[in-house]
Amino acid sequence: MRKTLAMLLAASMVFGLAACGSSDTTTEESAATEAAGEAAEGEEASEAEGGSAAASGDQVLKVVQPYDPGTFEPGNNDEQSYNRIMVQIYDTLTRFDENGELQPWLAESWEMVDETHWQFNLRQGVKFSDGSDFTANDVLFTLQHAKEGNLPNAHYNMINIDECSVVDDYTIIIGLDYPCVTLPNHMANGQCVIGSKAAYEEFGGDYLNGAAVGTGAYKLVEYTQGDMIKLTANEYYWNAEEGKPFVKDIEMRVIPSTDAASTEAKTGTYDIVIGTNGREYENIDSTPGMSMVMSPTAKTVYLLLNTKQAPMDNVQVREAFARAINVQATVQLAYGSTGSPATAFITPGILGSNAETYKKYFGEGGDAEAAKALLTEAGYPDGVELEITVASQDTQHCDMAEAMQAQVAEAGITLNINKMEYAPMREYLSSGSHQMCIYGFTANTMEADGFLNQLQPGSDALNRVGYDNQEFFDLYQEGCATEDREARGQIWEQCLEMLMKDYVAVPLNHQQMFVAVNDRIEGFWIPQDYEELFYEDFSIKAE
Repeated sequence: MRKTLAMLLAASMVFGLAACGSSDTTTEESAATEAAGEAAEGEEASEAEGGSAAASGDQVLKVVQPYDPGTFEPGNNDEQSYNRIMVQIYDTLTRFDENGELQPWLAESWEMVDETHWQFNLRQGVKFSDGSDFTANDVLFTLQHAKEGNLPNAHYNMINIDECSVVDDYTIIIGLDYPCVTLPNHMANGQCVIGSKAAYEEFGGDYLNGAAVGTGAYKLVEYTQGDMIKLTANEYYWNAEEGKPFVKDIEMRVIPSTDAASTEAKTGTYDIVIGTNGREYENIDSTPGMSMVMSPTAKTVYLLLNTKQAPMDNVQVREAFARAINVQATVQLAYGSTGSPATAFITPGILGSNAETYKKYFGEGGDAEAAKALLTEAGYPDGVELEITVASQDTQHCDMAEAMQAQVAEAGITLNINKMEYAPMREYLSSGSHQMCIYGFTANTMEADGFLNQLQPGSDALNRVGYDNQEFFDLYQEGCATEDREARGQIWEQCLEMLMKDYVAVPLNHQQMFVAVNDRIEGFWIPQDYEELFYEDFSIKAE
């Protein structure tokens, strides 16, 4: 029953993405206030100065998550699992709500000054977790640090740091290299969290020993690499009037293996388990005291084809591989009931998604004869040997690679599977030494540009496909400058068609995020834009 309800809700949410209207802020605030009251019922809440009265002192939210951060530096990593941790400690200027609508956060309002300058008016009275004031200088510092340190944040690609300036403590001008009408959407991404300039300077940029100071609902208490992250409520949290965070302490256990995470979920020991094996969905959902919650996201998992590595630098070889694989069978094998085989190049409902164009280039797949003919035209009549790189801890990605291995053999393609752990794999892909890999991209602006901007010059992710096409880059910038939403969507469609025509990537699975949640948790929800999970919103039922 629980699973059926979750899947029905997921279906209704994904169809609602394209048509959702303006959010009902009053209703959301009322719900938050009501949830805060329920969380505090029967408990004595101590009122600390500037603090959160509703955070229970004897409750601990126990979480399993797959990624070991290694550092707590804002914008250090473009992995969703990394930034899911960062958004507990730090805040962004804007934030998407449950309906996928952009909301003010650290910035109360914003406006385009001219084509290449945006003014963000910041929320006043916000303090960092050390009690110091948050100002526009912290925003400017964060932007400078990311740009000068070449941090892998594609959302800052268009920012011209020399054109950024502080007007006063609560006003900042962000300058751009080229017009971008969706800049406020980009600023909602978890990679764009804002850090403390003073803390950075005081602790010499050591984010493991003091510099990790943010304005978020929680602050860092303890970190044991490869094992545990402990957070506690930020007593100065600016959103505390809503009763947040509802739970005072968080313990995050690092478990990279999807199979091991599934085992832990079935013990019922944890409140939230992220990164389970999709094929264990029903088993976990039937565990007493646990429920699986599933929601569509803006993420699609792709087979990325490196256009700069022979023989993948030949478009006919890339197309041959795309024709030889059967996406639907591959995804169903790997994900079971939680899979959503691709029907478009990006998630349906996101501005720029077009199912008809997808069918034109990818069709049904699994056509070995068509693949053989393409290989012969490319100069490989006797077949070809290729390699695919996947994360060893990701059972679904490994399963998809093995399914492809069997499928393409019929077309004369010998596929070797290179399994690597996350960290070394990222370095390997960033070097551009691979032929192909399985990797996810998210349209996290709720438009196609959230995906497309990751394949622009200056983005580390561009090396994963090596698609050096100036026409593509120029068309993307034309879309960025187009204020009319419908016209902009048409340009995004053209950009995506270029990627399909050149077989730069093959969309595999429109990712649905599924999380094991203990029945004692209330207020759980999954953002559509980036799967962050805001733990401040969750409460624990009183015993």
